Amino acid sequence: MSKLLKSRSGRKCQLSGKKATKGWRYSFLRSHFNPTAKRRFEVNLHSVRTIDENGQPIKIKVAASVIKRCPELRLGIEHYTKRHKQKRLKGKQKKELLASLGLINE
Repeated sequence: MSKLLKSRSGRKCQLSGKKATKGWRYSFLRSHFNPTAKRRFEVNLHSVRTIDENGQPIKIKVAASVIKRCPELRLGIEHYTKRHKQKRLKGKQKKELLASLGLINE
């Protein structure tokens, strides 16, 4: 099983590690001098069926922002890990790569 999927806590994204945060709610019903109350911002989790590195189908809890950022997640976990471990090419390296693929003319 992947290192990413070992966390089995309740309301936490198993890929990005996102979890609930605390904040303040402004309320008109509280005192005039302190019109705030504590609240909890929950993470937007979805259950997704995907394939792990061994080719086995699994079901994981993933934040909606991760699904939006990586729509090919349903193809397998390795697509997510490969995509987010790559360094982005800039400037000259990017132009050389595109030229070698024949997408631009130098």
